[in-house]
Amino acid sequence: MYYIIWKYTVDNTKQQKFEEEYDRNGSWFKFFEPCNDYMGHDLLKNMDGETYLLIDKWMSKNDYENFLKSNQLEYDAINNRSKELYDLEEQIGLFNSI
Repeated sequence: MYYIIWKYTVDNTKQQKFEEEYDRNGSWFKFFEPCNDYMGHDLLKNMDGETYLLIDKWMSKNDYENFLKSNQLEYDAINNRSKELYDLEEQIGLFNSI
């Protein structure tokens, strides 16, 4: 499995909307879900109340990259809309399971 881990800092006034967009019924899940190689994601909220981790799960790095190449315009549109929902986005890393 291939994992992409993101960290977000979200102001408390935006948290509800952020959670709606990034949870399993949100825009990102609906975008990736039709791909058979997408294994879902986990959204975690830190006890500090402002920090989230998003863990995207894919069968492989190639599967993710191929899907992204084929759907880049839609990805960019969702990404641009989502930027207003958080204060900071950081890619923690790209991981393979062992």
